[in-house]
Amino acid sequence: MTDSDRQGRRALVYYRGGALGEAVIEDLSMGKPAEILIGCGQVPPGIDELLLEMQVGEERVITLPPEKAYGQHDSAGVQSYGRLLIKNGDKLQTGDWLTWTHPATERRIPVRVVAATKDTVTLDFNHPFAGKTLQYWMKLLEIV
Repeated sequence: MTDSDRQGRRALVYYRGGALGEAVIEDLSMGKPAEILIGCGQVPPGIDELLLEMQVGEERVITLPPEKAYGQHDSAGVQSYGRLLIKNGDKLQTGDWLTWTHPATERRIPVRVVAATKDTVTLDFNHPFAGKTLQYWMKLLEIV
C-alpha cells in the first residue's frame, strides 16, 4: 500500500504517551483501538507521517519536536477579557481550565487561565502541548 493509498483511510492503533519528561496522559494501549483518519488533521503532522510509513503490526516509539506536533507556543494566543464577558468568569482563577467554543467554527477547545485580576482573566488559547516535545509508543493494528 502506497502513502497516497492510505490518505483518508482509517488507521486502528494503540498508543500511549504525552509530553517528553512528563507523566503519560494519554493511554489507549489496550481495549478498543483508537481510529485515526490518516492525513486529515486529526493528529499532529508527525503522527500522520508515521502512519503513512508504518507496517501493519509494527510498533514504534516516536519523539516529535514541537514543529511536528502542536507548534511553538504563540504569545498572540494569550488574550485578556473582562470577567463579565465569560460565562462563570467571576469564579475563574489562575490555573483553571475551561472549554471555549470558537465563535466561527463552533469547535470546542480547552483554554487555560494564566492570570486573573478583579476585573479580567487572561486566557491561553494555545494547545496544552504547544512548545513541547512529545513522545508516544504506537502500534498499527490495521488500515481500513
